[in-house]
Amino acid sequence: MNDRELTLDLIDEAAIFLRGRVHETPAELSAPLSDKLGVEVYLKLENLQITGSFKVRGALFALHTLRREGIERIATCSAGNHGKGLAYAAEKLGMQATIFVPGSVDPEKHKAMVAMGADVRLSSYIGYDETEKWAREQSDLLEIPFVSAFDDALIMAGNGGSVAVEVISQVPDARAFIMPAGGGGHSAGFSFKMKDEYDDALVTLCQHEKAPAFQMSMDRGRAVTELPAFQTLASGLEGGFGKETFRILRNRVDRVSLVSENEIAAAMRWMYSTHGYVIEGSSGVGIAACLKRDISFADDPVVIFVSGQNVPENTFADVLKAAGS
Repeated sequence: MNDRELTLDLIDEAAIFLRGRVHETPAELSAPLSDKLGVEVYLKLENLQITGSFKVRGALFALHTLRREGIERIATCSAGNHGKGLAYAAEKLGMQATIFVPGSVDPEKHKAMVAMGADVRLSSYIGYDETEKWAREQSDLLEIPFVSAFDDALIMAGNGGSVAVEVISQVPDARAFIMPAGGGGHSAGFSFKMKDEYDDALVTLCQHEKAPAFQMSMDRGRAVTELPAFQTLASGLEGGFGKETFRILRNRVDRVSLVSENEIAAAMRWMYSTHGYVIEGSSGVGIAACLKRDISFADDPVVIFVSGQNVPENTFADVLKAAGS
């Protein structure tokens, strides 16, 4: 499904379509982070979004567009949130979704996809990259169009572009934007819109130090699309980068911050104890980068993207418990 290119018109179309169909999540001022960093810091709270993450935006817009073109069944690969978003969108639009998931998928996310009527197929691989390769092979055999979780213009326009449109309206003076990056779908759509809106916009990508796919891609001058699998709280950030997302982002990212597993866990605890929000590990990387002061800022407001809240109760309990160990 990669025959489209990301454009400003496509982002505007996504933003208009999604209005009223997803939550316009708040951009909430974080007084503690503002005091800590000496600049206004806002949290764009997509953890409060339908299905618990921003991924429903791209899923709804992509499936709506494909349905208009006569497609009624799609396939995808997901570590969890994209699958939940796609299952929700398929149910809403009367389409069929086949979702291939890694063997390490969170059981609660798996259960949620099945409950929304998706055909969920479990991989024998624990990592995302190997599972996606298998998923694409299977979707070809089944003759079902495959929708990438990130390397697709419709997904980028919905996931990142529509968020950028909201942030421009909510915090018009913001010029520094900090976001997690797995395959790069949200950050590509977001930075495409934001860099067009503001010449002085500064985009920081945050990744797990064991999956620095964007930095590796910059160093090598080409997208690093596969990385070894590993267990992490930030399962949405495990794996390689997208070819198309890298093409878009290579000249639109100003800084990269890499954080550790312990720093991600500390960020999750900080968000809960300070703001009362449960966030998943993938959401914690931007907070972690700020808490360890890995990024410096000018005087303009900063927006940190908080991507989701879908973390198993027992996992989150273990993260909180670890603070006292």
